[in-house]
Amino acid sequence: MTTHKDLFNHNIEQINKLDTGPGSMFKALINILEDFSNTYIRYSDAQADGYQLSYSLVEGEEDSVLNAAELIGIKVIGNTLVCHYD
Repeated sequence: MTTHKDLFNHNIEQINKLDTGPGSMFKALINILEDFSNTYIRYSDAQADGYQLSYSLVEGEEDSVLNAAELIGIKVIGNTLVCHYD
């Protein structure tokens, strides 16, 4: 069984592959979800210096993901999170 800590560490490994700006936004998203809605997601498909990730809902509400992402400027397209950071 994967713990929340294991999930967080996995997500940080994915985030660390990305460009710094989007990586910071995706880290903020998982912190918001965990702190305010007890929602947990798993990131995947990170590309070196990229600006998007795939995600899957592990625990909680999908609406929480959609609302938090919109709040901080991350676009959700299906199960892909996109952050255009300038």
